Amino acid sequence: MNGRAPLLKPDTVGEFAQLHSVGGDLVRGEQGRYALGFQAKGLQYAFLSASAFGHDGSAGAEAFADPLNGIAFGYTRRRFGFGWSYPEHDLLAAAVHAA
Repeated sequence: MNGRAPLLKPDTVGEFAQLHSVGGDLVRGEQGRYALGFQAKGLQYAFLSASAFGHDGSAGAEAFADPLNGIAFGYTRRRFGFGWSYPEHDLLAAAVHAA
Protein backbone atom coordinates (compact mmCIF):
# COMPACT_ATOMS: atom_id res chain seq x y z
CA MET A 1 0.00 0.00 0.00
CA ASN A 2 3.04 2.28 -0.18
CA GLY A 3 2.48 3.44 3.40
CA ARG A 4 -1.03 4.69 2.66
CA ALA A 5 -4.09 3.68 4.61
CA PRO A 6 -6.58 1.43 2.80
CA LEU A 7 -9.43 3.18 1.02
CA LEU A 8 -12.04 1.14 2.91
CA LYS A 9 -12.06 -0.06 6.50
CA PRO A 10 -12.08 -3.86 7.00
CA ASP A 11 -15.57 -3.68 8.55
CA THR A 12 -16.89 -1.91 5.46
CA VAL A 13 -15.36 -4.49 3.15
CA GLY A 14 -16.84 -7.24 5.32
CA GLU A 15 -20.27 -5.68 5.01
CA PHE A 16 -19.90 -5.55 1.21
CA ALA A 17 -19.28 -9.31 1.14
CA GLN A 18 -21.98 -10.42 3.59
CA LEU A 19 -24.88 -12.23 1.94
CA HIS A 20 -28.06 -10.17 2.29
CA SER A 21 -30.46 -11.55 -0.31
CA VAL A 22 -31.03 -14.78 -2.22
CA GLY A 23 -33.74 -15.19 -4.81
CA GLY A 24 -35.03 -14.32 -8.22
CA ASP A 25 -33.50 -11.38 -10.00
CA LEU A 26 -36.15 -9.23 -11.71
CA VAL A 27 -33.69 -8.00 -14.36
CA ARG A 28 -31.85 -11.20 -15.23
CA GLY A 29 -34.69 -13.60 -14.61
CA GLU A 30 -32.58 -16.08 -12.67
CA GLN A 31 -31.57 -16.79 -9.11
CA GLY A 32 -29.06 -14.42 -7.57
CA ARG A 33 -27.03 -14.14 -4.39
CA TYR A 34 -26.45 -10.57 -3.36
CA ALA A 35 -24.39 -8.77 -0.81
CA LEU A 36 -24.93 -5.09 -0.03
CA GLY A 37 -25.12 -3.62 -3.53
CA PHE A 38 -22.85 -6.32 -4.92
CA GLN A 39 -23.06 -9.94 -5.94
CA ALA A 40 -21.54 -12.49 -3.57
CA LYS A 41 -18.78 -13.68 -5.92
CA GLY A 42 -17.29 -16.22 -3.51
CA LEU A 43 -20.33 -18.38 -4.22
CA GLN A 44 -19.83 -18.08 -7.98
CA TYR A 45 -16.10 -18.81 -8.21
CA ALA A 46 -14.94 -21.68 -6.00
CA PHE A 47 -11.37 -20.36 -5.78
CA LEU A 48 -12.50 -17.08 -4.17
CA SER A 49 -13.05 -16.63 -0.47
CA ALA A 50 -16.43 -15.95 1.10
CA SER A 51 -15.27 -12.32 1.38
CA ALA A 52 -15.31 -11.79 -2.39
CA PHE A 53 -17.80 -9.31 -3.82
CA GLY A 54 -18.38 -7.71 -7.20
CA HIS A 55 -20.85 -7.50 -10.04
CA ASP A 56 -21.22 -8.54 -13.62
CA GLY A 57 -22.82 -6.22 -16.10
CA SER A 58 -24.60 -6.14 -19.37
CA ALA A 59 -22.47 -6.58 -22.46
CA GLY A 60 -20.28 -9.11 -20.67
CA ALA A 61 -18.43 -7.02 -18.10
CA GLU A 62 -17.24 -8.74 -14.91
CA ALA A 63 -15.58 -7.30 -11.82
CA PHE A 64 -14.83 -8.52 -8.32
CA ALA A 65 -12.51 -8.07 -5.38
CA ASP A 66 -11.40 -10.72 -2.92
CA PRO A 67 -9.83 -8.85 -0.01
CA LEU A 68 -8.86 -12.05 1.80
CA ASN A 69 -6.74 -13.24 -1.13
CA GLY A 70 -5.69 -9.77 -2.32
CA ILE A 71 -7.25 -10.18 -5.77
CA ALA A 72 -9.04 -7.54 -7.82
CA PHE A 73 -10.42 -8.36 -11.26
CA GLY A 74 -12.08 -6.22 -13.90
CA TYR A 75 -12.93 -7.27 -17.44
CA THR A 76 -14.82 -5.63 -20.27
CA ARG A 77 -15.46 -7.47 -23.51
CA ARG A 78 -14.21 -5.96 -26.71
CA ARG A 79 -17.46 -6.86 -28.42
CA PHE A 80 -20.87 -6.24 -26.96
CA GLY A 81 -22.75 -9.36 -25.93
CA PHE A 82 -26.31 -9.87 -24.83
CA GLY A 83 -25.60 -12.23 -21.95
CA TRP A 84 -24.48 -11.66 -18.39
CA SER A 85 -21.80 -14.28 -18.04
CA TYR A 86 -19.40 -15.68 -20.59
CA PRO A 87 -17.02 -18.67 -20.62
CA GLU A 88 -13.97 -16.42 -20.69
CA HIS A 89 -14.96 -14.95 -17.32
CA ASP A 90 -14.28 -18.26 -15.60
CA LEU A 91 -11.03 -18.84 -17.49
CA LEU A 92 -9.64 -15.33 -16.98
CA ALA A 93 -10.65 -15.14 -13.33
CA ALA A 94 -9.04 -18.54 -12.66
CA ALA A 95 -5.85 -17.38 -14.42
CA VAL A 96 -5.72 -14.23 -12.25
CA HIS A 97 -6.18 -16.35 -9.13
CA ALA A 98 -3.45 -18.79 -10.20
CA ALA A 99 -1.02 -15.94 -10.91
